[in-house]
Amino acid sequence: MSYKHNNLMAMRQNYWNDQVSGQVQQEKVFLQSTLIQHGVFSSATLDDAKYLFFGLPSIVIVKGYALGFMHDSVQHLIHQHIQTNKQQLQQRSELNANIPYNDLFCFMLMMKGLSLHVRSER
Repeated sequence: MSYKHNNLMAMRQNYWNDQVSGQVQQEKVFLQSTLIQHGVFSSATLDDAKYLFFGLPSIVIVKGYALGFMHDSVQHLIHQHIQTNKQQLQQRSELNANIPYNDLFCFMLMMKGLSLHVRSER
């Protein structure tokens, strides 16, 4: 496991375990409602949102930390990810984190190996 992988996993865990920040709590609710909006679940639980969050491509995590997960550009990436992985999300199977990016910054991050696949523990 690479150093970068460990840092990204720590970012994900620190974010998800944050019970104090009102923004983080709002963003978790946003993830739940986004799953419902896309028809992944008729009612999404916090565990469903967590599964989505931990399966998001690394670039979404990095941009989400920088801009907030409810920022338009981050929302667009989340919507793309859900559309690409709707069936896998419903079945909680391995997610495809290959989202096309036009942004040079995203390309550079991907070239440095900042991709992450999370497997379901269910």
